[in-house]
Amino acid sequence: MRGRKIIIGVTGGIACYKAVSLISALRQQNFQVQVVMTENAARFVTPVTFRAISRQPVCVEEFAAGGEPVPHIGLVEDAALFVVAPTTANTIAKLANGLADNVLTASFLAARCPKIIVPSMNTAMWENSLTQENLQKLQKHGVAIIEPDSGYLACGVSGAGRYPDNKIILQKIQETLGFTAKLRGKKIIITGGGTREPLDPVRVLTNNSSGQMGLALQAAAEKAGADVVYINAAALDVSGLKAKIAAEFAGADALIMAAAVSDYRAAQVSPRKIKSAPKKLTIELTKTEDLLKYFAGQKKKQYLVGFALESEDLLKNAEQKLREKNLDLIAANDISALGGVEATVILLDKNGAAETLEKLPKVQIAERIIERIATAFCA
Repeated sequence: MRGRKIIIGVTGGIACYKAVSLISALRQQNFQVQVVMTENAARFVTPVTFRAISRQPVCVEEFAAGGEPVPHIGLVEDAALFVVAPTTANTIAKLANGLADNVLTASFLAARCPKIIVPSMNTAMWENSLTQENLQKLQKHGVAIIEPDSGYLACGVSGAGRYPDNKIILQKIQETLGFTAKLRGKKIIITGGGTREPLDPVRVLTNNSSGQMGLALQAAAEKAGADVVYINAAALDVSGLKAKIAAEFAGADALIMAAAVSDYRAAQVSPRKIKSAPKKLTIELTKTEDLLKYFAGQKKKQYLVGFALESEDLLKNAEQKLREKNLDLIAANDISALGGVEATVILLDKNGAAETLEKLPKVQIAERIIERIATAFCA
């Protein structure tokens, strides 16, 4: 869920019930949602409702039972976005002037992430020059404002101040976080980490894969709107990884094999722990199944991406792997990148085109790979 935590602040306006649908939509898009309410908001919709929808505890009181302060700084320190929906005129005035007299305003002030407010109020309150000045002040400090709709209001009049459609708020949230619709409707399987082949009930044969690339690819694919199935190979042997992929492959549009799959396994797994007494121990290894080659043979519409980690003849070996395993794209990187946050990668596609990404963070490399996949689907 890295980069997917959103704080939703709910204030005491009649429209606060509409925040329930907003939170439900965010949860369906795999966001982690933390709700922070004012005490007046809790008089309109109970915290129990928001807790059920968000699946997280709801913060309402500035001080918890026993007099312990709510850790509002800890609440927001890993947040990607803070959205206040709806936002009353009263809360707008507090936020514009840096007041922190409840858990919502204190959290808002402490948050360093991007912020969005969704004003909702009576038309006269919305048009009041003091409210407009407060909104301008918030904009000056980088707070994004989604203007209210016009229409019939709860107070019995028609005019500006109506809570906007949640689709508009969702779109603004996605734009702010850099999410797009390039891969919307596409199912992508991503594997990451290194497999573990058992030697005995205690020991395993594995590798130094950090799993960073797999997680970066997951984040990039989700930002592009894809339905991502992430499989952590670190808890699996090769046969287990194969089974996990096979369960999803038929309905997938792409498979990205970023996992470092063991090339060998023990020919005979000891049922008991191997004693450490001998000074030398010989273990016979046998070749594991080539999963990329296997799924390339199964593919119909799927776009396949592989990785080539080499210590020598990088380009030659990557080209051979691309051709022999019938891949659509391969990311070739030197063994020096193993475990690091940066890498130099050459992207080779089945048409022979090569693109070098020179010493970039793996997050940016992942974004470029996802961009290549999106382009291929549009071709």
